[in-house]
Amino acid sequence: MLPWYIPAPQTPLSLAAFSFIACQGARLAHASTTPVPAPPPPLSTARTAPSVTAPEPPPPPACDVPPASPLARLRAAMRNSSFTQMSAYFDAFLVFFSDEHLSEEPAAEERRLEYISGWEGAGTGAVLDGAAAVWVPAGDVPRAVATLSCAWQIFDADDPNQPSIAEWIAERLGRRGRVGGDARLTSHAEWQAHAAAMQQLGLQLTHVPTLLDQLWSEEPEPAKRRPDFSKIVANLHHMDYVGMSWRDKVAAVREELRAVGADAMVVTALDEVAWLLNVRGRDLPHAPLLRAFVVLGARDLRVYAPPGKLSMPVREALAVYNCYSTNCTRVNDYVNIYADLRRATEAKILVPAAGTFQRGASAAIAQSIPQNKRMFLLSPIVYLKAQKNEAEIRGMRKAHLRDAVAMCTLLCYLEGQNKAGMSEMSVGKLVDMTRETQAGFVGAALRTRVAFGPSGAEPAYRASPAANRRVFTNSTLVIRSGGQYDEGTTVVTRTVHFGVPSREMRHAYTTVLRAAAALGTLRAPAALPAAHADPVARAPLWAARRDYPHPTGHGVGAALNAREDPVVLDYRQDVNLHTLREGYFVTSEPGWYEEKFGVRLGNVLEVISKAPMYIGFRAATLIPYEPKLIDKTMLTEYEINWLNSYNERIRNEVGLSCGPKG
Repeated sequence: MLPWYIPAPQTPLSLAAFSFIACQGARLAHASTTPVPAPPPPLSTARTAPSVTAPEPPPPPACDVPPASPLARLRAAMRNSSFTQMSAYFDAFLVFFSDEHLSEEPAAEERRLEYISGWEGAGTGAVLDGAAAVWVPAGDVPRAVATLSCAWQIFDADDPNQPSIAEWIAERLGRRGRVGGDARLTSHAEWQAHAAAMQQLGLQLTHVPTLLDQLWSEEPEPAKRRPDFSKIVANLHHMDYVGMSWRDKVAAVREELRAVGADAMVVTALDEVAWLLNVRGRDLPHAPLLRAFVVLGARDLRVYAPPGKLSMPVREALAVYNCYSTNCTRVNDYVNIYADLRRATEAKILVPAAGTFQRGASAAIAQSIPQNKRMFLLSPIVYLKAQKNEAEIRGMRKAHLRDAVAMCTLLCYLEGQNKAGMSEMSVGKLVDMTRETQAGFVGAALRTRVAFGPSGAEPAYRASPAANRRVFTNSTLVIRSGGQYDEGTTVVTRTVHFGVPSREMRHAYTTVLRAAAALGTLRAPAALPAAHADPVARAPLWAARRDYPHPTGHGVGAALNAREDPVVLDYRQDVNLHTLREGYFVTSEPGWYEEKFGVRLGNVLEVISKAPMYIGFRAATLIPYEPKLIDKTMLTEYEINWLNSYNERIRNEVGLSCGPKG
């Protein structure tokens, strides 16, 4: 794929001449700073309304469940006191997807739902003696149907006409029964919603924190046994990338706590822990984070981490040794967090409430704090972390420069490569391998998704051995990926074509490109809520009577999560009125989805100050668009100038060399 240049039209508008430049990708040296050549957030699965307006799907066909399978073993454990750790048994059991920090993408050793069901995506499972079901996000339903065995019913968690978990269980148990679940693995709000809905139907929800973990640890089949936790120690994040000491960050958070009348707060989200302590780890698959809790009090800082996870430099930097002041850190065992919260002496403790994407503190964390001490508020770290300082902004820009070199190298390779034998999964491997060549690369920021032809019509599509299309030259190829670098986090989506695209494809692509231009060139009052900027991007698609189901954009962390609070660009988020601030980084990802192909273009935009009380955007992503998919007759003079300026930045900053003029 080649970045291109359209001469800005003189009156009258004329687009006869084009210039093309060739990608010459190169590895960006770690020490060099100069250019080198080369679905609205998921809804809660719990509902309190007992009525169901649509008929329930028919039960799955009878199928054998091997007695040694995890599902059969869970059913037995529900009635075994050595697992329940109480004299009572359970009629049903809830299996949650996430970890104790409610991470969006938990590590392999935390995927209890996958162990029990075989489903590796997000969702919530419910297991009874003679039935089992899983509720998954709407976009994942087709993949769940193709993945799960006949022992599982599959429900769309985003469809209010589907039975809720409580309704489904009550229909099978009647208006009585005991339901177990691990309150460490779901948010306080979600647990309360489940409990209230079940209580209305005569069911009782009980916290059982040990059953699933014990069952998994005693798994007889070695291939299914629980993986070991990562033993990689956490290390300091370099001051060149963070720009602010952990002491200054603690002081800033304490100031926010005093403003709301809190004496302490418990930090549960892993990206907030990493940001606050200036440390990075390897405990999640797509984010460089450490598995730990932090309790930040007015006089001390208590870190709860697994033994041996904090390196000596980290301990020294955090003043762990000889801790006699208010500006030092006490390190405790990870598992002691719940007992210590029950004994906490502070009068008011801030418990993180659910935000835009983060789900807040777990139910077990909240329940460990005496009720009269709880203050449910959005974590103040959310805003402090989202607004990058000068060092973080420099790091994000450098990370995107590295990423541009890697992705340009990849796209040029694919353009010239023989497509015989190429598939979605093989292209995905090439994407990951190419990023790995960059100095400072830490890992993928998200699971790479490659979708060819009809696969691209599904926004949430994920290739697998069972669904892995061959790549040909007759349709579009959508590549969504991202990288974690020492300096920052990147997310990018590009749609390419290796043959001669149809008029319909060019029309769709150009419309999406116009949407990207509309948002990228926006200048708006600083008081404008981010969600209200969304229609600017969608307007070109709405004019064509098209839309896309997912948000246009979300926040991006600095060497943290690829998706972070507080902002989301989605006009349907009528309760999210967070404004954009200078120093935020957000994605812009408009799309067009047809039955036979898809188009999606994704950039990361830096929020900058345009004038007093106004904000605008500066593209952080510097990766060219596909010229053969652009219908030049659809572009306005303003859009042509925007595209020319963007390609000029790519030439100057990424260091691509010019090819023959066309």
